[in-house]
Amino acid sequence: MQANQSRNPIFSPDQLKRLKLFARMTEEQAPVFADSLEPIEVKVNQTAIKSNDLRDCMSLLLDGEVRVSEFIEGRETMLAMLETGDFFGEMPPVDQRPRSADVVANRDCKLLKVTKQAIDRIIEEQPETTSRFLLGIPRTVAGRLRKLD
Repeated sequence: MQANQSRNPIFSPDQLKRLKLFARMTEEQAPVFADSLEPIEVKVNQTAIKSNDLRDCMSLLLDGEVRVSEFIEGRETMLAMLETGDFFGEMPPVDQRPRSADVVANRDCKLLKVTKQAIDRIIEEQPETTSRFLLGIPRTVAGRLRKLD
């Protein structure tokens, strides 16, 4: 990730509840993830994720807007526009395969990175909390697919 990384694991429950994956969690459940989230700032036009990257983390969009794009024959094809509350990069932590698209900031963004190792640890320690987080991923992805139809 070509971004400015800083380590501050303090996020208020209100900030986390703005994120789709935390929306259905209780006030006690959302903070379980706080220490596992790494804040990252991505400036406008900066690449947050590069196609074919092998890192096994996903990003939660705490504030900002990004576009998800593929480059075919040198031309950008926009696949999606994501904004505050959305997430991206959810597939590599699941299938350990390279990323399929680029994600570029349309404006300055604040992201929260969560790694596969962090998810695995929280599954072990707090399975009910993690199940709410993980179930939110296919719900959101299904909604995105329905919009494409």
